[in-house]
Amino acid sequence: MSLRGLINSRILISVIIIILFGSLLTIWQARHSVEREVNSSFNLALQMIELGFSHLSRTSMTEFEWLQQISAIQHTRHIHISILNEEGEEVEWFVAESLDEEVPPEWFVRAVRTTYPSANYDIKLADGRVKQMIVRADPLDEIAEAWEESESYFWSVMTMIAVIFLAINFVFNSMLQNVRTIVVGLRRVESGQYGRKLPPYDIREFDAIASEINHLSDALKVAKENNQALARHTMQIQESERRNLSRELHDEMGQSLTAIKAMSTAIRQPGSDVMKISDSIAEICNHLAGVVRSMMKTLHPLSLADLGLGATLTDLVNEWRRRHPELMIKLNYDERLDQVSHELAIHVYRIAQECITNVVRHANASTVTLTIRQEGEHTSPRVVMRIRDNGQGGKPSGYGFGVLAMQERVENMGGRFRFESEAGKGVSINVWMPIIEKIENE
Repeated sequence: MSLRGLINSRILISVIIIILFGSLLTIWQARHSVEREVNSSFNLALQMIELGFSHLSRTSMTEFEWLQQISAIQHTRHIHISILNEEGEEVEWFVAESLDEEVPPEWFVRAVRTTYPSANYDIKLADGRVKQMIVRADPLDEIAEAWEESESYFWSVMTMIAVIFLAINFVFNSMLQNVRTIVVGLRRVESGQYGRKLPPYDIREFDAIASEINHLSDALKVAKENNQALARHTMQIQESERRNLSRELHDEMGQSLTAIKAMSTAIRQPGSDVMKISDSIAEICNHLAGVVRSMMKTLHPLSLADLGLGATLTDLVNEWRRRHPELMIKLNYDERLDQVSHELAIHVYRIAQECITNVVRHANASTVTLTIRQEGEHTSPRVVMRIRDNGQGGKPSGYGFGVLAMQERVENMGGRFRFESEAGKGVSINVWMPIIEKIENE
């Protein structure tokens, strides 16, 4: 069901409940009102009749005169008077004037009518005869008035409900228009159109939603641009590494293999110094082995699978200490992390490698501390990395590709990455990633 249909159905159900409850309350009030009014008129008529009897008892009046006197009581509202003739039949001597009033429905009369009082009076005339008069309460005209009031109240309520319904639908139409505009904006975001923004709205809640969607569009646009830039940078790095690898192979291995081939040809010549040539070949082979190890270490740290994460990080730190003795590098490592998976270990290693590289290139620091430990032993175990230096720091205008690459690694592992930098207080990088245990035969 649509939102419009849901609200209209709820309004319809509410109107039906209001009408039913209001009808019951109106009938109850009309019933008690008619009863009070009729009883009041009946008691008044009885008092008038009692006064008239006391007057008639002191005078001698004919039947016609008596009827003329008593007919005035008939004009009292809600009273019906009849007389029994000599045959004992009830005769209506006093016919009330017909009023042009709307006759209420029968169901309303039955719902409002209750048991009403009546009274009989024996009247002794001057000629000695006795007439019996019957006085009854007649609520029909009062019920008709109650019906008119109830009908007016009903149509007033229906008019008010109709006005409220139209007002709600008018406001709701405006709200649905805003919702449709927001949905169109979300579809644009879904399709990657981050440039078009949602307009401001007069309704505060819709304006807050539109503002958040615009912020989301900006964030997605920045993330898309960063991902594109990172992808381009990654391809550039790949091409650069391939060029370097090709250059190394050409300059080192190509020349060395050419020299070995030349020496192997020279060793066949008569009178050649075999020992000297063999020593030169062995020296070239040792050089090639060093070049291959260096290239393999650059491509992937083989010691990570053989010796573990702790030994590989220690080897990395020692290599940087050897190359930059003026930089104090402190490593605090939790040996329990040697049991993590190779996938997580290579991410930890690359993040530490990138951090030290950035410190050496940009920080002008004298000390850098790497703290890598395991937290959450039983609930949500995770590896936590904190790398801090005492370099120049400063608020960057934007993250470099190295920081973006680290953040991408961490988020791909389902972790969190935080980069903090303050002028004169160095840089602080905080990382946590969920621990993936090492599987068998990994």
